[in-house]
Amino acid sequence: MKSTKDIINEIQKSPLYDKIRDLQNFLKLLSPTHQQVIAFIYIKERTLFIACKHNLGLQELKRDSNINLIKELLKTYVKLKPLSNLREVSDVKFFVATEFMAKRRKKEELLKKAMEIKPYFELSKGKFKNNIKDEKIHAKFEEIRELILASN
Repeated sequence: MKSTKDIINEIQKSPLYDKIRDLQNFLKLLSPTHQQVIAFIYIKERTLFIACKHNLGLQELKRDSNINLIKELLKTYVKLKPLSNLREVSDVKFFVATEFMAKRRKKEELLKKAMEIKPYFELSKGKFKNNIKDEKIHAKFEEIRELILASN
């Protein structure tokens, strides 16, 4: 039986995901600092669009040296993989993905709230009869009663 990891790997290797795989591989060629600034990339009408997470990242990527670096990496990638979907790209454009990042932040906040340990308030007052005849279990219930009384 295959694990979920194996199934996901097989799905990703299918030809349907070639475009995405090409974009991911190209993104891995960029420096880690550039990767941290980029939210996602996609190709539309022979243009490679690079979405930045923040305005400062946009300013950083719009430098002439970075644009030239990205174009050179693109040319190199196409030379190494001539059948790549990136061979069609003739221009590179940058923008800030404000809505995408706002949704991502909202999801992260919701996840943090869900992961928080909420305070537990004991509803019992510790007033119950202990009719258990086994001494060990009777003692455990009395310990529980003492803990409940101590927390109230």
